[in-house]
Formats: sequence, structure tokens, C-alpha cells
Amino acid sequence: MRVLLINPPLDSVLRDGHVSPVTSYLFYNSAPLGLLYLAAVLERQGEEVCVIDAAAELLDIPATVKRCQEFRPDLLGIGSTTVVFEGAKELARALKVAMDVPIVLGGYHVTLLPSEAMSEPAFDVGVLHEGEHTLADLVSHYKGERSLESVEGIVMRKGDALHFTAHRSDFRKIDDFPFPARHLLPPDLYQPVPVDEHAMPKFAMVTSRGCPHACGFCQKANTGYRSRAPEAIVDEMEHLVRDFGARDIAIVDSLFCANKRRVMKVCEEILRRGVKVSWTCSSRVEVVDREMLQAMKDAGCWRTRFGVESGSDRVLEFISKGITKEKIRNAITWADEVGLRPKAFFMVGHMPDPPDTIRETIEFAKSIPLHDVTVQINTLLPKTPQMEIWEREGEKWGRVVNRTTDEKSFWEPTFVPWGMESEDLIRLHRQFYREFY
Repeated sequence: MRVLLINPPLDSVLRDGHVSPVTSYLFYNSAPLGLLYLAAVLERQGEEVCVIDAAAELLDIPATVKRCQEFRPDLLGIGSTTVVFEGAKELARALKVAMDVPIVLGGYHVTLLPSEAMSEPAFDVGVLHEGEHTLADLVSHYKGERSLESVEGIVMRKGDALHFTAHRSDFRKIDDFPFPARHLLPPDLYQPVPVDEHAMPKFAMVTSRGCPHACGFCQKANTGYRSRAPEAIVDEMEHLVRDFGARDIAIVDSLFCANKRRVMKVCEEILRRGVKVSWTCSSRVEVVDREMLQAMKDAGCWRTRFGVESGSDRVLEFISKGITKEKIRNAITWADEVGLRPKAFFMVGHMPDPPDTIRETIEFAKSIPLHDVTVQINTLLPKTPQMEIWEREGEKWGRVVNRTTDEKSFWEPTFVPWGMESEDLIRLHRQFYREFY
């Protein structure tokens, strides 16, 4: 079959979300690895696959539809998060008018809110959770080889109602997947955030799936954790160097530094093979120590990123980070001392985050040896722990000022704590960047 997979355009986000230069890079700095894993699995079973990253190519919906028509697919797949779901719906409607082809929806949004997502009639089937094996089974269905009801892990239409098939368990042997089909996208399409540029060309990869932690703002909270073997991780690093000329690799898992033993084994394998490539990763402040950070540096890591989120112990406790300012300061100081140029992610506007704690966070960020920061505005995403608190306690914490999905983007206020207006949150967000740099 001819299968076309699409990372949707940003029409609704660019139109309504007022994307700033800082946040725009989050859409364009690395390939959509989820789609490329799907493509690799389908190619392995002999299908002809095309991938369009409409967001990175800055295609609008009409241009995306035109590209789809040129490929003449038998099956269309659209991957969507909550942030870009309005654009995904607009694209699906346009494709339904232009082409008589089944459209499959995948990604976090349909997984978390299947009934809401599938209320858009342009989507024929929704894939829940991981899609590699499910999409392969759907291709078999559309070839006439099996019934739709026999495909596990989907939501489908039966007349005017939605029907959920049997749950598909998480796939544990993730090393069995082929490497992402990066050859299906232009290699020069992606550019890192300027402060993250170290050596080019730069590629992204993942070494694990899920997250064992329960951060209050995150849709991946408590999703479990599955790690690839150190040997498989370094196999892919060698593949990127050999086949794509990679000089820098961004490891973009939710959590690379899950535990010291795992990280040390990966570093030992890189050094044993003599892989010549620099790389970056994400860490937890309560996991790292000086020995581990030094091993990462020796193995080619030049930066590690920490999810700090706040400089207030009270806020950190509320959002279930499981860390303190003291632990944050220690970890970032150690990373700086071994030369890892630490970066931290912060949010402003947590549910208990009035102006005084935001200013406390700004001062804290300036007081520790960070090299760079990314600062976002806390956003109430569906099916997160903090959304459960909001649904239970509501007005106690503040007010929701926007409920649309295309505003759930981390740079437009959707929730404002009491004592502030939306303009105050925007001003403090900008103040954070100006004061830090």
C-alpha cells in the first residue's frame, strides 16, 4: 500500500497562538520521530511510505493537501498532540473533500481524549497509545486481509457510535523496532535552537519510552518506563554518524538519566566503541551525581537539560516534582563544574504561583550556574494531575481564561492564578528571559 503520514500544519497555532521566536523553534528543531518509527515498520513489511512534516516545511493546509494528492496514497495517517489538534482537524476535513482515502488519527490527543477527538467525522479510525503494530494491522485491514474489529488498540465508527476494540498492551521489546526512517525527510530541514547549536548536522533520537514520574502538568505522568539496551542505543548513534554524517545528537527522551546504572552503561559502550559524536540529554536532579556527570562528559555529552519548573519549594511540592531547590542547586553546580553547560526548563503560572513565587523563581535561576533556559507558561492540559485538581477544586486556585485546544501551547495563558491577569503572566514570562540573559 501507499501510506502517507503527516505531521500537521501549524495554521491554527500560527493564526491564534501568537508564536514567539523562542517557542517557534520547538516545532522546527527536530524530526517527528514517532511518525518515522511508524514509517520504518511499514517499510520493513514492504509498504511504500511517504512522510510530510508540514509544520517544519511551513506548509499551510492547501499546500499540504496538494502534496498529498501528488503522492496518491491508499491510506492517510495524521499524528497530533493537543496543541496542534485544531490544525489536524482542519487538514482532515480538507483532505476528505479532496480525496476519497481513509484517514487514521494517532498521537497523544486521541489517546487521552478519544471520544472528543473522534467527534470530528473526517477521521475514520483513531489509534490509541503506541501505533507501530496497530498501524501495520490497519494496513492489513485496508488490504482486505482482516476485519477492522480484529485490530487491537483502535477506536472506530459503527454507524453514529464509536466502538473501542480490545486494548493493545505496551510493547516491551522496543529494541526490535527498526531505526526511524529518517531518509524520508530532507536532512537539512531541521535547525536547533541557536543556543543549542554545537555541531552540524544534528539529529534527534530516543532511547526510552514513557516516564515513571508524576509531574503535575505533564500528559506523560506515570506512563511507565521502558529503556532500550545500551548496545542498541549506541548502534543507532553509530548509524547516525555513518549514514547521515551526524556530528551532534540530541537525545530527546522524556528522561535519559532515569538511573545511574543505565547511564554509566551507555557511556561505557560509547567509549568502548570509540564513537566520535557529541550529544545532549535530559536529566533528573535527584539522579545525577558528579561521577555520573563526569562519565557523560567523557563520553561526548556537552549539555544536559534539567526539568526544574520552579524556584519555589512550595510550588515544587505542589507539582510533585520530588525535588528541592537544594537538590537543583547541587545538580546544576556539578554539571557546570564538569563542563556540561546545564540548561533548565521553567514554567511560570503554576496553580499556586502568584507574582512573588515567580519572582523567586527568576532570582533562583539567576543565582545558579545555568547556561540557558527555556521558560513556558503553565498550561492545563487534559488528563494531567493538575487538570484533575482543577476539575475537583476549580476556583480555589485561579481561573481558566481559554479552553480551546489551539491555545494549549505553553506560551499563551490558559490558566491564571488569583492575584494576576493574563497580561501580568505574559509580562513576567518575558521578564524572566530578559533578566536571565
